[in-house]
Amino acid sequence: MLNHYHHLLTSCTEISLSAYTQANHWLILIFFPKAWSFICPTEVRAFSARLQEFLYSRSCAVAFASTDSEFCLRAWNAASDMEGGLGGVHVPLISDCNHKLSRDYGVLIEDEGVAERALFIIDPKGKIRSMTINDADVGRSVDEAQRILDALVFKDEFGEGCPVDWKKGDKGIDIAAKSKVEGPVDVRKSWVEWARPKLARTWSGASHTSSKSMGNITSSGPIRYNSSGDLLGLSASHADPPRSIGLESGSRSPVSSSNPASVARPNAQSPIFSPTNDSGRMETQMTQAMMQQQLDNMQAALSNQKLGHDIGLAS
Repeated sequence: MLNHYHHLLTSCTEISLSAYTQANHWLILIFFPKAWSFICPTEVRAFSARLQEFLYSRSCAVAFASTDSEFCLRAWNAASDMEGGLGGVHVPLISDCNHKLSRDYGVLIEDEGVAERALFIIDPKGKIRSMTINDADVGRSVDEAQRILDALVFKDEFGEGCPVDWKKGDKGIDIAAKSKVEGPVDVRKSWVEWARPKLARTWSGASHTSSKSMGNITSSGPIRYNSSGDLLGLSASHADPPRSIGLESGSRSPVSSSNPASVARPNAQSPIFSPTNDSGRMETQMTQAMMQQQLDNMQAALSNQKLGHDIGLAS
């Protein structure tokens, strides 16, 4: 922090951060790489020209700092614009020739001995509230610095947040009211986690025969598996005629457009079987059951759409 004394160009006096906090002032501390450069004088002159907008309208001081000596900064300020100087600005210029200030703020480029193009907004309690670091060849915006400062003051005064592109005079957002949660929090589960207990209850035997008949289900033939234990389907002894549960190769619809009755009934049997001790087989059954349910829902929706279309034509 600016807790050590540093020379000011204007009067060669010494100041500290406490000088601003005791006056209940905000501080915008701006680091720049070098005096007698190209981008830096444009920034210093711009902030100096609008210094009253910070001091009197916002109770905010502005100070620039670099690793140049106080003698270098004095000569730079005394030189005219045509000579590459500042032409006599009123904003304080801090000499950080011992690199302590820029090192404390973490913006010192050790190899070059210069500070980065950084900007800090410090509140009256001495707390950093905003920090930006630009590329060495990209200058800062006075308007943006004021906008951020106004947003911070607004937040402290009214306790509301400032949305994107907020400007002084705009409405804020009541963060406390919006973050208040009433009732239990609804934590969404994945589809498998949601379906697992429901399928387990179905396997319990409420809609099928006892799990003792491991190879059969009601009104069905034995279940057939391949050598790897994967489900192949029901045997040909199934009492009901086979029905399509998927899209045939080359077909555009899983149902027959000429016979809506051929659509699978919502209560038709699905390949949900009694559980076994084989967890891999259970996972396979669950996956196929979910796929079957999705196909049944799709076929029922298509049937309703077809029936509605036919009724519309008949009327």
